[in-house]
Amino acid sequence: MPNNLLKQKNPYFRNLSPDAQEVFVTRLFQFMEDKKFIGREGLVITDEIKVLISAAAIQLTFGLKDYMISHLYAINVFPRVFFSKYLNANLKGLNTQSGVLSLSWNDFKEGYAIEDDKVNLGLHELAHALYIDLDEEGNYDEHFSAYFEKWEDIAMQDYLELKEKKITFLRDYGGTNMHEFFAVCVEHFFEAPKEFKKQLPHLYNYLMLMLNQDPDNVKGDYQVRVYAEKALAISEYSSKEEEQNLNQQIINNSHIEERYSLFQTTVQRNGIYIAMTATFIGLFAGIPLLIWFWSTTVISIGAIFIMLFICGALGLIQWKYVREYLDMEYHQFAMYAFSGFGMCLINIVFALNTFIPINTSTVTYEILDFTNGNQGMEIVLSGEGNSSSLERNVATYVMDNFDKFYDAKKVMVTKSTGLFGLERINDCQLIY
Repeated sequence: MPNNLLKQKNPYFRNLSPDAQEVFVTRLFQFMEDKKFIGREGLVITDEIKVLISAAAIQLTFGLKDYMISHLYAINVFPRVFFSKYLNANLKGLNTQSGVLSLSWNDFKEGYAIEDDKVNLGLHELAHALYIDLDEEGNYDEHFSAYFEKWEDIAMQDYLELKEKKITFLRDYGGTNMHEFFAVCVEHFFEAPKEFKKQLPHLYNYLMLMLNQDPDNVKGDYQVRVYAEKALAISEYSSKEEEQNLNQQIINNSHIEERYSLFQTTVQRNGIYIAMTATFIGLFAGIPLLIWFWSTTVISIGAIFIMLFICGALGLIQWKYVREYLDMEYHQFAMYAFSGFGMCLINIVFALNTFIPINTSTVTYEILDFTNGNQGMEIVLSGEGNSSSLERNVATYVMDNFDKFYDAKKVMVTKSTGLFGLERINDCQLIY
């Protein structure tokens, strides 16, 4: 069992309760079995190396459900600083999109030798791996993913101030780019949580929410002790007195139970199935229904296509709001937007218009002619009745209800206007 080694070398593990330590070790073994550890430049991979590197990964992801960093499959361990031919530079650590992490064992050990120097190579490089995991197709943690984009928005101002050296708490290296800024924040988050919370409370608390753990809560297994909305409210505090008042709002032994809104949770769990179902209904039920509505509503086919396009465009706008929760490519979402959401929405519009009439009116039109067209008998009306969609509906009604109509001179039409302003023919009376 690695417990003794972890208690000696990993202060994070040492402060956990026995039950939490058991969970930590279980996850650690699963991580070790899943990753390939490769010794470089003569370094022999020992159990100590595998245990301590894996422990750094579990420490970083201890608050997450999906803690494996799935795209990462191999870890190269060098005895010391190594030379990268790709970057033509000497490095302590390196991550690649291909799922390979490389690090210096000497520098990794130094990161845990001093607990509060805000420099930890293991956490730094594994933070990069977690960051990269969001860009890869795999089983990344949905909680982390849901918060990350918002954290980047919040962090941007601090990142820019760090570049301009207006922030002295974080290491200057964090101003290199947003990838390095996140990794440096992770180092400070675990090695100097009290100071981090004091210096940059808004950044600390959103990082706490994103990783779902609070390194400052040493006695409580690093559990988050405040609800999300209270933690986010810290960013609005400006004085020390107001920050101190937050302590009165702490709820002991409490977790963030509701990490997402109902909308976010529904999309994450069922979004792909909702989209598939809507597309199926839109194609196989929506089209026949639309044809029927067109045959009973005073509207042109061109207007229907315009309405369908507008409804599809409304569906497409949803991509902006659901792309971080929905496991679907943009072209797949576009198909759902038009043939699923758009088709269903336009049918709902026609259904509501049909079954919720607003008013009824009666108008008499002069019949100019009866002709045979592509769709059978057609009636040509004069004045305001000279509309192809109106004439089509009148002709259909007359054909269905009158045996003799060629001698008719006028037609009295009773129309109902529905909820969305579209008209339907309720009754026609021929005047001879």
